[in-house]
Amino acid sequence: MNFHKQLLAFTVILLSAQSFTMAAESILSYKSIALKVANVKMVPQERMKDIINVRDLFLKKAKYGRDCEELAQQGFTESGLYVIQPDAVSKAPILVVHCNMSYDCGAWTTLQRNTRQSEMTWNETWTTYKFGFGNVLGDHYFGNEYMHFITTQKWYKARIIVDEEVGTRVIQKYAEYDIFRIGNENTNYRLHLGQYKGSAGNAMSIIPNMVDNLSFSSRDRDTDADQAHNCAQKYGGGWWFNSCSDPNPYAMLTQKENIHWEPFCKNCRHVALLVKPVHMFCRPEERNLKMRY
Repeated sequence: MNFHKQLLAFTVILLSAQSFTMAAESILSYKSIALKVANVKMVPQERMKDIINVRDLFLKKAKYGRDCEELAQQGFTESGLYVIQPDAVSKAPILVVHCNMSYDCGAWTTLQRNTRQSEMTWNETWTTYKFGFGNVLGDHYFGNEYMHFITTQKWYKARIIVDEEVGTRVIQKYAEYDIFRIGNENTNYRLHLGQYKGSAGNAMSIIPNMVDNLSFSSRDRDTDADQAHNCAQKYGGGWWFNSCSDPNPYAMLTQKENIHWEPFCKNCRHVALLVKPVHMFCRPEERNLKMRY
């Protein structure tokens, strides 16, 4: 009887020690990552352990990818959180990103997500938009500075995926631009867009809303093309604005409760902005144009 009690006590101690070790390892991993990763505040501490490639990096079994494409080339196939480091020549920091490895042949790097019920205000300052805000696992804006580092190291295309409710159904459409490039802060994070294709409509490159080659604008830094208004103040979020004479923007993905992508939807249910290199080839049999969140 005493033997069984001793065995039970030993088992409890062992399990407690293992639990403590795992908790200590989690805290240590978080602190180690926090010291290196520039946007660590965009990931909840309890989710740091979910970064898929962090253990391989610590054990030097893998190297930093510059984007989700390079992670896919290393053999990572699971969608989720990853650590990347854009082109080191540009002195880019280490960053945590969400990689979508299943949508349309995978290897998409997520730069923004917004939902109709978002808790974020989106009406942020220039500096906040510069370094990003929100939760990388949910609604977030990755940050213009980090978008610049990513989109200038290769030629990238962008996919904007929008969901809308039509009756009892959720309809998903997309707009793709075969060039997506953001300049540095000296250009006010000027946006460069290529040709459009897709099913959602060309909301960013048609006459009432030509945003190609325009500067980013925020409520405290008015650099938009509208001489009469501060569009970011009027609409309540940072964006590349051509004009804000209308009551609602033609296309804007950074508003609270009002996600616009006309003509498809004036208050979209959900939107995501993803990028990946233009040279990636996708065989028709591998294409999956239904994104799951």
